[in-house]
Amino acid sequence: MSDEQPGITIRRRGPKPVAEDALQLLKGHLAKRGFAQVELVTRWAEIAGRGLALHCFPQKLSSGTTGAMTLTLVADDRASLELQHQAPKLIDRINRYFGREVVSKIKVVAGDIPKTRMRPAPRPLTAAEETELKGWTAGITDGDLRGALERLGRSALAESRKTGLPRR
Repeated sequence: MSDEQPGITIRRRGPKPVAEDALQLLKGHLAKRGFAQVELVTRWAEIAGRGLALHCFPQKLSSGTTGAMTLTLVADDRASLELQHQAPKLIDRINRYFGREVVSKIKVVAGDIPKTRMRPAPRPLTAAEETELKGWTAGITDGDLRGALERLGRSALAESRKTGLPRR
């Protein structure tokens, strides 16, 4: 039996958590810069790699006259040259992360990189956890889907032990 009745809106009392509005504000801000995939910005360190993410960040995603999506990255002097050489690999990593073509070209713009606090690296899984994870995904024939689910599972398992959350 549900507490909600048709036509009745339930409102909470007291202060509203900032996180509820923050995602909506972030989505609006990023949409103006062409980022339909918010994760391209919020998960940049995971997608690009921690080392590269310290020296560049996504500024804008735009489509060209041919329909190709161009990702504009702001990079410090150290990363600018490396990004020009690593662009095909980075495009592949971005597209594999999303499971479809999101970016087809990278444009690098020199600029100042704000100092951000990076999340600590996730803990490595134990051999038993790794075996358990492989068992869960063994029946999946699509390699991209299996890889995505293994990344998700690895992250969940790493967090569950760190935060004390119960597993399955």
